[in-house]
Amino acid sequence: MNHRCNKRGEDGFALLITLVVVSVVLAIGLSLLFVTTKQYVLAVTASESEKAFQAANVGLECMRWHRAQPATLVTLLREGGNWPPSLNCAGETPDSPPGVQASTLYSQNNQFFYNYKYTYTTNLGQCIETSMYIADVRTATADFDRSISGEGLSSINCTAGTFCTAIFSRGYNRPCDQLDSILTIQREITIEY
Repeated sequence: MNHRCNKRGEDGFALLITLVVVSVVLAIGLSLLFVTTKQYVLAVTASESEKAFQAANVGLECMRWHRAQPATLVTLLREGGNWPPSLNCAGETPDSPPGVQASTLYSQNNQFFYNYKYTYTTNLGQCIETSMYIADVRTATADFDRSISGEGLSSINCTAGTFCTAIFSRGYNRPCDQLDSILTIQREITIEY
């Protein structure tokens, strides 16, 4: 009879060891699954963030290129041409709506301050929003200093006798008509010269 009691005790001990081993293996497996899932989410987020950054960069380069063209600059400074200019970017025309939004923000004492906004959806499904500010104080006697809101700079400063440009380009990883999605990532680049 003593032999039977020992056998039952050994069976219970083997079951206990088996449960402990299975629990440890399960815990390790779940930890690895958690780490793998987090790494996957981080990799996807980094990839989508890079798409948004590249879209912002494309918008910035488009505006810089157009601003450097003499015929376009004449139109941007409102000295001739069709105002506001419709500037293409990445082979795309501005989305409509909103299309091109142009406004004169300030016009006094030979100081002129213009704002041009363009929105594009690329053929890769990324949204680009650009905003170009031009301060024209070529004939002014005083320096120009104006605050702006909702952009990457708080103000634009320009020395009398010159004209200055600030470009803000926002890139998104999604098309412009889907920016309200929880999966939208935005990146912005700012340049002032």
